[in-house]
Amino acid sequence: MGAELFRVDVKDGAAGRVTKLGTTGPLEFPDALRAFEGGFRTVEGRGALSRVTVSGDVAKIEPLRHVAGPTGDTVLGDKIRVAEDPLGLMSRPADGGRDAPSFHLRSPDAE
Repeated sequence: MGAELFRVDVKDGAAGRVTKLGTTGPLEFPDALRAFEGGFRTVEGRGALSRVTVSGDVAKIEPLRHVAGPTGDTVLGDKIRVAEDPLGLMSRPADGGRDAPSFHLRSPDAE
């Protein structure tokens, strides 16, 4: 499922005009936008950690790295950390004594 980006003008603390932004590529299941290096970053359910920069009415979507099952991200020190989890496995019943899936915190910019 795709997502759309909008800019909302704010004047004196009140929302004003809403402008739909064009994008240079798809955003699929994004998890929030966080300020990052003059733009934003987001992780997407399709597995991309992406940088988003806005110029005029266009948002440039720049995939930085692929990650497995991202659910969120943060910056710790000088590294981006992405939380990965196997949510698809969580919905299936246990299989013959298999261990429960584990969650990981990865630094895709360090690979």
